[in-house]
Amino acid sequence: MSDILTVLDVEKISFSKAMRGYNTEEVEEFLEKVAGSLQIYSEKIKTLEVQLSRFDEQVREYTELKQSLQEALVLAQKSAEERVSSAESKAEVIIAEAEAQAHKIVIGAKDRVDAHKRDIERLRQIRYQFVAEFKGLLAKFGSMLKSLEAPADESENEKEREDCR
Repeated sequence: MSDILTVLDVEKISFSKAMRGYNTEEVEEFLEKVAGSLQIYSEKIKTLEVQLSRFDEQVREYTELKQSLQEALVLAQKSAEERVSSAESKAEVIIAEAEAQAHKIVIGAKDRVDAHKRDIERLRQIRYQFVAEFKGLLAKFGSMLKSLEAPADESENEKEREDCR
């Protein structure tokens, strides 16, 4: 007989009869109660072992799920960091391009302003030259008119002289 009793061990046990021994009916009744209790405990143990097995499986599944979630979280964080880094890099490129374009626009505007200033100065010089030439022409025309008036005065004087005669 092993150290752990089973329901069958209790049910099949028999004691030798001795004189002044225990009441057989009471012993058998007690053994039946013990066997019934052992049966109940045995069934409870089997039920608990099944539950334990299910719980162990759930723990294993939850552990796997936890590990999967941790891996997914790490991947998500890494992906987010890569996207942020990529966005920052793109932003730096866009800013650099915008600054370069703005610089070109400013330089172009300054060049146009300088060109307009040169045009204005050239037009002032042309105006000054035109005014000077026009004054010269007016002076020439004035002298020409005076020279034309002088002979006309002489012709009138001659005409008057002829009329008087």
